[in-house]
Amino acid sequence: MVQAIRHDQSAADVQLQRFGLQLTGRDSLPGTANNRKVVDSMQKVEEQFRQAQRYLAGGVSSSTRVNQALNHPLFFERAQGCRVWDLDGREYIDLCCSHGATLLGHGDAGVRAAVEEVLQTGAACSYESSLHTELARLLCETIPCLERVRFTGSGTEATMHTLRLARAYTGKKKFIRFEGNFHGYHDQVMFGSSGEPGQNQPQLSAQSAGVPEELAEHIIQLPYNQPELLEAAVRHHASDLAAVICEPVFYNAGCVLPTNEFANALRQVTSQYEVLLIFDEVLSAFRMGPGGAQEHLGVTPDLCTLGKAVGGGYPLSVFGGRAEIMQHLMPSGDCQHSGTYNAHPVPVAASLAALKAYRQPGFYQHIHRLADRLYGELSEIFQRHRVDGSVQGLGARFGIYFGVHGQVRDFSDAQKHNRQRMLEFIALAIQNGVYFHDYGGVACHHGFCAATTDSDVEEALERLDSAVAELAERESN
Repeated sequence: MVQAIRHDQSAADVQLQRFGLQLTGRDSLPGTANNRKVVDSMQKVEEQFRQAQRYLAGGVSSSTRVNQALNHPLFFERAQGCRVWDLDGREYIDLCCSHGATLLGHGDAGVRAAVEEVLQTGAACSYESSLHTELARLLCETIPCLERVRFTGSGTEATMHTLRLARAYTGKKKFIRFEGNFHGYHDQVMFGSSGEPGQNQPQLSAQSAGVPEELAEHIIQLPYNQPELLEAAVRHHASDLAAVICEPVFYNAGCVLPTNEFANALRQVTSQYEVLLIFDEVLSAFRMGPGGAQEHLGVTPDLCTLGKAVGGGYPLSVFGGRAEIMQHLMPSGDCQHSGTYNAHPVPVAASLAALKAYRQPGFYQHIHRLADRLYGELSEIFQRHRVDGSVQGLGARFGIYFGVHGQVRDFSDAQKHNRQRMLEFIALAIQNGVYFHDYGGVACHHGFCAATTDSDVEEALERLDSAVAELAERESN
């Protein structure tokens, strides 16, 4: 398991707003003039985008799906394994993998069989079945902190309900979060600081229109990986503090690992002051091992959220933790969580198939072997072409940083990354048949799936070598 040293807030629109970029037209984007060769070869894709704009707000179903490296989304007509094909018939090796949701690969046979089986039963939703109990049991056996679980649709719902539950259990309102960590799109967490990065408990402002600014009074924001600031803040605010929530592996800034001191302080300090510790593992769950980041770090939180890979490519998220806390949910307690489509049998069946695959012997040996090669050799490609790029990764997700010297340790380091260079690199990678999502050019996460083979990695590296070579040529001119 190698960390090669050299979001989405992960919504591209929010990221662009945060960093002072605005999408106002094709030529307004960094590097777009150089990327026209890619855009102009996608006639069917661009025509479909024009049609979509007539009926979908912004032409997309989710704000992040406009790839800023191209100034339009890619429309894919099919996918299989680690590859996707667009409407113009162009084939790509997929290094987005549904933002991490498709860990097994597109069209996995085991997941498809499980889904087809439950469809044959009628797939009645909003009722309980034995599948729910079976999946809950398997999750509790796999993830260290889980004694009881509940199912939701999205990661946003999972963090929303987890924070509500923490407040219900403790009777307190405030929570600590860390700069740059992403916890979904609900109003309770859609806040950030507008000043210089790295500030301790800065004034926060809403990151979207329509979010009441008053909600910021319940949030205390700290820099990541600074245990002394964490201890001081928890000690000072303990009487009002319901929880500390964090990404245990900070993938939404690429791939930033917590120091041992920080990871241990998260558990020790919250326990000392009777504050709940929440690990948001919507992205990190199953990424580097079946027990997620909490197993990898050896730190067990009170509550956690799971998403993306837990659904096997289908819409399912989970929150859970200690039984005494989860018992505060209705009907046994007084904290509400309900929904017609919670734990629809189709994603539950897909999740069961996926979890069984993740628990198979050799699954993560394969992931880490591919990661070692992909991250190490991509770093070598940057060095060989004298491009100032670097890679940090753990398990099946990784970050690429341009213009950052040394290891990225927090959000402040990630902010040094050259967004324009990233957009140019992504456009060239797409031109050469490797798909990355852009996240507005900011440092964020990319990844591969378990369906990827050694020959797929070799082919991806060959294509990326051509992209980096062209990037180096542009830099020299």
